[in-house]
Amino acid sequence: MPTYRPDIASIPVYTPGKPIDEVARELGLDQIVKLASNECPVPPFPEVEEAIAAATGTLHRYPENSSYRLVRALAATHDLAEDYFWVGAGSSQLLGCIALAVGGRGTSAVYADPSFVMYGLYAVLSGSESIRVPLDTHLAHDLDAMEAAIRPDTTVVYVCNPNNPTGTHVSGDAVWRFIESVPDRVLVVVDEAYAEYATAPDYASAIPLAVERDNVVVARTFSKAYGLAGLRVGYAIGRPETLAQLRRTQPPFSVTTLGQVGATEALRHPDRLAERIHDNARGRAWLAVELAARNVEVAPSQTNFVMLLGERDTQRVAKESMERGVIIRTLGPSARVSVGTPEENARFIEVWDEVASSHTSS
Repeated sequence: MPTYRPDIASIPVYTPGKPIDEVARELGLDQIVKLASNECPVPPFPEVEEAIAAATGTLHRYPENSSYRLVRALAATHDLAEDYFWVGAGSSQLLGCIALAVGGRGTSAVYADPSFVMYGLYAVLSGSESIRVPLDTHLAHDLDAMEAAIRPDTTVVYVCNPNNPTGTHVSGDAVWRFIESVPDRVLVVVDEAYAEYATAPDYASAIPLAVERDNVVVARTFSKAYGLAGLRVGYAIGRPETLAQLRRTQPPFSVTTLGQVGATEALRHPDRLAERIHDNARGRAWLAVELAARNVEVAPSQTNFVMLLGERDTQRVAKESMERGVIIRTLGPSARVSVGTPEENARFIEVWDEVASSHTSS
């Protein structure tokens, strides 16, 4: 038997939501509504699909390693120089590269709990010790407690804003004050995977801080609002000298040709992106109202999902919902429901009522 690292036994095996085709086949259903993976409920922009189709004739070549066309498009979108950008196979890959670059034996990583599961996984893989800081009573990052948790051996702090899986956020001013309090030797990674969806007046991106400070990096993705989850494209913004060190841990040819083409074209259509943001906010609010009418509390969300709170038997609810063709995500005593199309959202509520009714009458 091969010899394995003993510490990887502490990493839980990631269990993604079941593919739609698999659920349909298992349950004999014609229609499935998948609201478990925080995906965009509609396909990429039509122009993006056309650009991707046109690029398939180049797939016998390796992708362009520097993603220079995408980087140029990002620089134009954010009005920054090109060397402030670093592109990877989803923001998750960049987070992993960061952990490898700053971690190692004798280091620690600070992050909120619960938050994005990959922070803990990458801490283990990089050899760092995890320091998990519970969320505050509003299910948002407790930045004061996170500051207090920083130790002399801490090399990185992750702030997921808005946060996954709760959907909550902290204000731009609070993030600014937190970063000001963090020692310069500690890298602060602000994970803004859901930033495009945030509509709260006090929300603000940390990109201006990443441009100014060499210990701040902002991570973004094309997997959510842009609807390119299947292509795995993300990017980071930071000081050129910081990114130059972090990218040393990245394998070559990380971003596929189709990923580069699709993301580049997606950036050319801010009007279409704005429509999606508007539709998501409307769907998010509708779900919250409908669930509140059923005495189901949800966390205040600035993302493309809502987190259901309470002590419901969510494993049972999720199982019976899936049997009726609606897939949601269980999170211990809570559940997370992605915002779908209006029809998908309505179907989720319909199924919720069916499940609730079946247990009231039994």
